[in-house]
Amino acid sequence: MASELFQQLTSVAAGQSGLVTGAQAARTGLGKAELERLSSGGLLFELDWDVHQLTSSPLAPRFAYPYAAWLALAPDKFASERTRGDAVLSQGSAARLHGLGAVGAPVMTFLAPIQRFGRLPRAVEVNVDKLAPPDVMVLGGVTVTTPHRTIVDLVRSHTDHGEVRGAITDAVLRDAVDLARLYDDLVPLADHHEFPAEGPEFAGYFLPEVDPASLSPRNRRALTAVVLADRVDETERALAAALAKVPGGDRADAQTVRTLAADIVGRSEQV
Repeated sequence: MASELFQQLTSVAAGQSGLVTGAQAARTGLGKAELERLSSGGLLFELDWDVHQLTSSPLAPRFAYPYAAWLALAPDKFASERTRGDAVLSQGSAARLHGLGAVGAPVMTFLAPIQRFGRLPRAVEVNVDKLAPPDVMVLGGVTVTTPHRTIVDLVRSHTDHGEVRGAITDAVLRDAVDLARLYDDLVPLADHHEFPAEGPEFAGYFLPEVDPASLSPRNRRALTAVVLADRVDETERALAAALAKVPGGDRADAQTVRTLAADIVGRSEQV
């Protein structure tokens, strides 16, 4: 009977990356005493928050702890009974999962569309906010905000600017974000959060040690457009005027012209 119960527990845990809560185990017929015996037998161990991990689980701690926190938010429900978007890892916790900078994360932070959870596990917080589908991804089985949304949320949550700087630098160097889009989304926050919004000052503040040559083509062009916006605007107008004189040139996509202008300026200025 015990063997059958453990097999049932294993089946449940298999759909949860090898993790199971005490409440879930109780639903399969395994109480605290049985879990302790299985733990003593080396078959599982308590990871945290009354969440247990099978020793056969391949999930590394980097992913296991946030996933355990997500399970602990609704410990009596199986993952298949929940929507992964009901709580999404965010802010400093998301930055750590992505490996962006060295952001402090004293608590495991989630975003949820509504506050539907009761008493929260220790060292876990849930903030209410809406997330669009493009803001969410799955990394190592953990539902998490994208690097772009993570950085925006770090700023909004008054994270130390030095930590934000490290996160932005890593994200840009790894091409995990589009610098042009990120800059557009951060500029409206500049006054309230006290960082420079003007292109050259913004780049000097958040990307002081970035070598443009180390960037992807899209982010090198974006950095050029941020730092040398006037030059790019001037070149874009000249290109548009030249194309207007070519048959069919007026049908050129505006974004394509802008991209070409940034590429030309970047190369000429060695940005």
